[in-house]
Amino acid sequence: MPSVLITGASRGLGREILDVYAKNGWNVFPLVRDIKVARELESIYEPRCHAIVGDVTDDNIELEISNVLGKHTGTLDLLINNAGNIRKNRGIEKANPNDLLDTFNVHCAGAVRCSRAAFPFLKKSPKAVVVNISSRFSSINRILEAERDYIYAYCIAKCSQNMLTACLHQELKKFNIRVLAVHPGRLKTSVAPADADTEPREAAERLYEWLATVDDSTECRLYDLMEGKAIEW
Repeated sequence: MPSVLITGASRGLGREILDVYAKNGWNVFPLVRDIKVARELESIYEPRCHAIVGDVTDDNIELEISNVLGKHTGTLDLLINNAGNIRKNRGIEKANPNDLLDTFNVHCAGAVRCSRAAFPFLKKSPKAVVVNISSRFSSINRILEAERDYIYAYCIAKCSQNMLTACLHQELKKFNIRVLAVHPGRLKTSVAPADADTEPREAAERLYEWLATVDDSTECRLYDLMEGKAIEW
């Protein structure tokens, strides 16, 4: 039975991804910050759900991930780095260096911590995949195409996450681990952009279907999930 670890699984896209994979028979390892939420998820999806409680910005999360995975599985087939945050301070005059550091710590450093912890389990899978949930706003090319006041912290942190994706790909491909970045679409969430047009459930189902097609020919790119094409970095 395949296994997946999903960060930021308590709500939004992460919660929908969890539901899709659980209902398709996977062993699921949702990473959440609230122990009450963790117990609730385990109750809903028992016996194949084993929650990990912690914060991706805390170095201790690596030990928590290792302990739970080590207790319940020897192999991890899929890691989805989905945990995220955003403060909508637009433009250089409102750009806050502390916002940048906090956002980077979740989207990039947090993904590093989770990838480090998951790596011993991923390399035991014959065909593991790491997915970093990125954004269209991570693309330097896209930013240069449209004049507007951007959210500096979010754009820079997500762009850094793309570099992490490329670095991981180059290192982990010898273990037959594929690493991909995915823009899940313009999601209708509590922090949705003005042009949001996609329900998180739709994106979660599309992600599940698309990942089932990933094979050795799938390149390390930033993929627009809903458009079905790659975005230039």
